[in-house]
Amino acid sequence: MKEHLERLIALQEADLRLEEIAERKRRIPEMVEAVRQPLLTAQATRDSLKQEVDKLTKDRKSCEQALAEQEQAISKLQDRTTKGEIKTNREYQAHLVEIELAKKKKGEIEEQLLILMDQVDTRKKDLAQAEAAVKEADKRFAAEKASLEGSVGALDEELAALKQKREAMVAAIEPTLLRTYEKLRRSKKGHALAGVNKDGSCMACRLQVQPQVVAEVKRGISVLTCSNCQRILYWTGEPVQIVPQQERKADEVEVEETAETTE
Repeated sequence: MKEHLERLIALQEADLRLEEIAERKRRIPEMVEAVRQPLLTAQATRDSLKQEVDKLTKDRKSCEQALAEQEQAISKLQDRTTKGEIKTNREYQAHLVEIELAKKKKGEIEEQLLILMDQVDTRKKDLAQAEAAVKEADKRFAAEKASLEGSVGALDEELAALKQKREAMVAAIEPTLLRTYEKLRRSKKGHALAGVNKDGSCMACRLQVQPQVVAEVKRGISVLTCSNCQRILYWTGEPVQIVPQQERKADEVEVEETAETTE
């Protein structure tokens, strides 16, 4: 019976590995998307900066156009003075004020233009760094994606070999015991067996196993289940040395003879 338990334990290990491989294969597309996220983040940053540079460049051009128009307006005002269009001193004073206001507005436009030029230069540098970050992120993503997708082949090979090995393992297990195992495996998320540790508790449900059951599990001469979680139990503590039946009888006879001599 101990051999049957060992075969079941090996079968459970194989089944859990099969499930692990299948789960990893299923998750590979998700893992690819996960490693893509840094690239998407870098691209979003790059795109946002590009939009900002485009807007600032457009604003700078508009500001340059406004400055040119303002300079032209000042030039026209000054031409009025030289062409003799101003007749009175009062008109002249008002005209000087108008020129002064125009020049002041020109100064404001120039100041705004300098700010925009500085912002464009700064954002272009940021954009260049963002472009470099995108290239680096794209390079890393390509390598990680290739590694993940390349692992599928190795997983498929292991899966095929393990399935073949499982067929041989199943053939060596008693049919009734195998049916019990399969039923438990389906209902217990792949864990049909549970170890009993040296403290006498089930390692699956963490509850204490009855002492007499623990003693039988240690001996490994029968298939026993946990009264709480119903999993098949096996001993995980120190190996138990079982004294052969004939030796035990000899010991008992020796004790009896000693007792009779004492009497």
